[in-house]
Amino acid sequence: MAATMRNPPQETELTALKNVKLFQLDVTDSQSIAKAYEAIRMEYWTVDVLLNNAGYALFGPLELSTEDQIRRAYDTLLLGTTLVTCQFIPMLRENGGGSIISLSSVGGVLVMSV
Repeated sequence: MAATMRNPPQETELTALKNVKLFQLDVTDSQSIAKAYEAIRMEYWTVDVLLNNAGYALFGPLELSTEDQIRRAYDTLLLGTTLVTCQFIPMLRENGGGSIISLSSVGGVLVMSV
């Protein structure tokens, strides 16, 4: 199983699993997405399931949020998920299909709290 994250060297639980290989991927960086895609393709050739699970929580009243905070939330929660999905769709199609699962949380809703 391939698992992606911004900082694989900091991960301790997944590295203990023998059937999991970690790859660096920052969903807010298209070059990082492309590099992870190529590394996963070289290692496994195909993907059966794409699980989008990146998160970013912004708490508090919307009017107190900075533009940078709002952009980081948007870039992670919406744009990042979309870019990763678009990158991996061809690999899923080549394999005759697959599943795309995108998880979210109430943290994304809290961005808009007033």
